[in-house]
Amino acid sequence: MASPLRSLLQTTRRRLGTTAASVLATVRASRRFVLGLLALLALLAFMASAPIRSLDATNQRVEYLRATRKQLTASVTELEQRRARLQDPAEVELLARTKFGLVKPGERAYVVVTPEDRLRADAEPPESTGHRPWYRWLVDAVVDMLPG
Repeated sequence: MASPLRSLLQTTRRRLGTTAASVLATVRASRRFVLGLLALLALLAFMASAPIRSLDATNQRVEYLRATRKQLTASVTELEQRRARLQDPAEVELLARTKFGLVKPGERAYVVVTPEDRLRADAEPPESTGHRPWYRWLVDAVVDMLPG
């Protein structure tokens, strides 16, 4: 009786051993599969990062260009309004008198100098016609290019 029981135990152990071995093989295979899948996903994420960054940079550029377009449209509108104002002869005359100091024939031009103007004129050194340093030329050129 010991023999059939022993043989049953051995058979059961063999079956359990092969089952355990097959379970271990399956776990190892699935572990490799999962690691391979994770590596593939990491590679795909790395490959997708460059186009995503490019898309983000493009979106930022589009927003910048929209803002620039909005500013330029406002500037064009302002310039068109100014042009319409300058079609009026009274506006042109006012501009010529105030900005350029022009007078009509037969009129006399007067300049009122206040004490503050004299103090300011005395404080500022007179412009010399001699040599100016290069940085002064550069600053004057940049200031002349500024609008208004």
